[in-house]
Amino acid sequence: MSELETGGSMRRPSAPLLTMQLETVGEIVRVLRSRLGLEQVELARACGWRDASAVSRIETDRIHPTRRTLLKLAENLSRPDVTGTPAEVRAWLFLAAGILPTAREVDELGDRIPDLDGLPHPASVMDFGWYVWRTNEWMVKGIGLPEKHIGRNYVELWFEQDSSVRAHFGEIWFDLAPVLVSQFYSDNIRRSNQRWFKKLHATLCALPDFEKLWNGVDANEQSVFGWSHTSVDGGMVGAVRSPLTADPRLIVGQILPDDPAGRDQMLKFGGLLG
Repeated sequence: MSELETGGSMRRPSAPLLTMQLETVGEIVRVLRSRLGLEQVELARACGWRDASAVSRIETDRIHPTRRTLLKLAENLSRPDVTGTPAEVRAWLFLAAGILPTAREVDELGDRIPDLDGLPHPASVMDFGWYVWRTNEWMVKGIGLPEKHIGRNYVELWFEQDSSVRAHFGEIWFDLAPVLVSQFYSDNIRRSNQRWFKKLHATLCALPDFEKLWNGVDANEQSVFGWSHTSVDGGMVGAVRSPLTADPRLIVGQILPDDPAGRDQMLKFGGLLG
């Protein structure tokens, strides 16, 4: 991964969580506790709990820890040279629990979020729920994003009434929108029981065309996270996405032409430096 994709100079602990397929809070807690050589009862006491049963229930995903509990776990499972800093461990636990980053948390990352402005192609930073936190000029121009898009959901921007994105792409929007919905489905269908997703999904289903495309997604054709290719009116355009090392709830994305025809299409829609 390049420095841009992972957030630059952030130190990584050995065998970082970024390289491990850990999807639940319980899996993360169990692995980090093991790395630190802690027994369940030792972790429980460090968190101020009476016995090990609370840790056992968390590690087997029998309960859904509150934000306060996750913060306690992050504090007591962090060691910069072994498991990561408290902020890094917190981010992984929040990601697994489906807790979206706040604007304040994003701002606090500062220069650990890569600078997108020097790139000659569209780039963005979104969270796992596809809320937009950073964009460069080419992303705004190439997608037709409205002026006020930071903090808003990217899918909603595509489907909302009088969408500037739909107007920007014209008839080609109907070719691109199903690809977008399929990717969003692939990213988040496993989170369908999380509160933030239920609320967002209800909002999206009230928008023109979304529910029909969502219901038409082929669940057996799950895309691979990280790289995708899309045909745009005869040209091929690729998208590369990578979790930010400093906070894996955030995803750095870049849109690049895959062939000369794809480059022509990106130039046509204003998404590339000529």
